[in-house]
Amino acid sequence: MKAIIYSFLLLIVAVNYAADWPQFRGPERTGVSSETGLVTSWPEGGPELLWSTEILGGGRGGGQ
Repeated sequence: MKAIIYSFLLLIVAVNYAADWPQFRGPERTGVSSETGLVTSWPEGGPELLWSTEILGGGRGGGQ
């Protein structure tokens, strides 16, 4: 029973967290964000690289 309650609470938190951009292209499907304080240009040398990985395989999609 505790697992069901915890799962339900987690679902509620996840839905409320994503409430500001609930669907493709935003709440009004315009692709326009109302966020403020965003950077208007990149710093010299670009943004800080947080992680990277080596691409495995030949890079081909399915059906080839």
